[in-house]
Amino acid sequence: MSPRTVVLVGETPSLGRSVADLLLSEGIACRLVSDLGPREPETWTPGEEPVVLVACNEAYCLTARRWARGELRGSRLVVVGARDPELQSLRGARVVPLPLQRERLLALLQELVS
Repeated sequence: MSPRTVVLVGETPSLGRSVADLLLSEGIACRLVSDLGPREPETWTPGEEPVVLVACNEAYCLTARRWARGELRGSRLVVVGARDPELQSLRGARVVPLPLQRERLLALLQELVS
């Protein structure tokens, strides 16, 4: 099985670009998007769904809410910086708070993409 890809959703654009720069400098390939279209999950290969990494420093994280409703089937979710109170109750979601702990994020992504 090939490693999972990382789809980086920049809900907070400046944070998304910063996280993308960090990942690329560490050799972790990612695809930065501003939003996941409603049909995107239909293109994901079963068993190889991406790690969805959301850069969101807002009180409401749209992508995490979609993930919680099951719209991003099979994907693994990591949220960087979100202040959304609903995230604490989402089973299986991983949250990396700000200020960003670089090593924690990189270790988590290495684990999830393997």
